[in-house]
Amino acid sequence: MIIRPEEPEDIATIRHVEKQAFGQPAEADLVDRLRTACPEQISLVVIIENQLVGHILFTPAVIEYEDGAKLGGFGLAPVAVLPTFQKQGVGTALIQAGLEVLQDRKQSFVIVLGQHEFYPRFGFQPASQYQITCQFAGENPEAFMIHLLNNKGFQSKAGVARYHSVFYSL
Repeated sequence: MIIRPEEPEDIATIRHVEKQAFGQPAEADLVDRLRTACPEQISLVVIIENQLVGHILFTPAVIEYEDGAKLGGFGLAPVAVLPTFQKQGVGTALIQAGLEVLQDRKQSFVIVLGQHEFYPRFGFQPASQYQITCQFAGENPEAFMIHLLNNKGFQSKAGVARYHSVFYSL
């Protein structure tokens, strides 16, 4: 298993992986829009036996505190693995690799909206524990989680976490 940054020749295969993993083109379309709108993204792929079988994307996010202060970090979305390679540790390896990159880059936090049974193994906790809510009103509070990579700039007060603006167009 090789995990590496996305390369231009991977784009079509990433679209295929996203569509197969989610059973629809919405996530593939989102990745394409984020790739164009967000040059500071972190996009990783996993290769097994010369085949691209998984993809993960991290894009800039921000916590806006009630007093107007802001803290930058990243949002994880989406992570996709071809169905025939799921439940074999591929997604886990992608998430761990992405978190290592973000930690090496001294990022403050990563947010994710996902399965609350899955993400805690990587250090994610319910964001509600920190009085942080998600920009998407009505989301299951248990599904919205945060992983504090360091405490630099993090404030223990209420705030709203916002994904990259492209997510608003969904």
